[in-house]
Amino acid sequence: MRSGIALLLLVHALGACRTTVELAVEGSEPQRPTLEPSVLQILESARESMDAGDARGASDRYSSLATSHPDDPWLASLHQEARFALLGVDTEDLEANLRRSYREAAEADPTRIHLLLAARAEPDAYAALNLANRSLEEDPDFAWGHYARGHALAQLGETEAARKAVERAVVLDASHLPAWRLLAWLRAQAGEREAAIATWQAWLRVATDDPRVSSEVRIAAVCDLGVLLVRAKRHEEAVSLLDAAASDLSGRSSSVLAAAAVEIGDQDGALSSVRSAREQDPEVLLYTVQEALLLERREAHSPAARAAWEEVFDRTEGAEDLNSLLQRTRAEAHLRRMKRELDLEPEG
Repeated sequence: MRSGIALLLLVHALGACRTTVELAVEGSEPQRPTLEPSVLQILESARESMDAGDARGASDRYSSLATSHPDDPWLASLHQEARFALLGVDTEDLEANLRRSYREAAEADPTRIHLLLAARAEPDAYAALNLANRSLEEDPDFAWGHYARGHALAQLGETEAARKAVERAVVLDASHLPAWRLLAWLRAQAGEREAAIATWQAWLRVATDDPRVSSEVRIAAVCDLGVLLVRAKRHEEAVSLLDAAASDLSGRSSSVLAAAAVEIGDQDGALSSVRSAREQDPEVLLYTVQEALLLERREAHSPAARAAWEEVFDRTEGAEDLNSLLQRTRAEAHLRRMKRELDLEPEG
């Protein structure tokens, strides 16, 4: 939901190993839905456009899908998000007009989809809750209505009521990934760390291949789960998964300039390349991250490696963009792993 995106980024994410912790709600866990091949192709194209910053291209594709599938709330929501993305920044008046158009559509024709979209666009949590409740009056088994209700309640601090609403959503629709994502966040807020980790891991297994889930949302989930794994002292999982996600985000290899040197075993050459790149452009955080990785690879517990990771951690203090949050979480995971391994080493 546009008005509450920040809510879902507060916990900061990744895990790969299954856990025995029960994450089921009524015996359920996130399910991978079946999508028509033609729809899947358009969704993948739309996500590529959105990831590339082409909100108009994405909006056009989502619009065609929403029009041909008028009863699909997820497609309608994706089109709505693309429409807001089209407005860009510093466009408060345009955003207000777009929000108003969704409210007016819901009042003129109060279908469950129209009421849902109006709730999603509504910045006032009380108004959003009212709209979500109205969608449930239209259809008590509307999973997206229960999710919208849970989202509004979470914004209002009513976490227990929010959880009940979201659990109802996933019972009604086990493939409702936005609801599962909110449930993971609520479990973390309730202090149920292992259950939250298990839920995030299950969510990521399904969401990674779902073209309706944007790269931004997936990386935000990675940050959330990464922090939980670090707090649970599961450092190896945190490091492995955060490193994989960071490589994904930056184009598979952390830096082309050092990749070849690493492949042929030339650690010093790779380190020299990265340091040269840092000298040319010291503001690029990725070069500092890669230097830390190379130093740690050369000598696991070296003071130089620790100093490099500490620099990454310090430089990302107060960061809000997802890449910086990911690198900060990654640095913390590496530093904690190094400390733990040093503490385990015998003295002398």
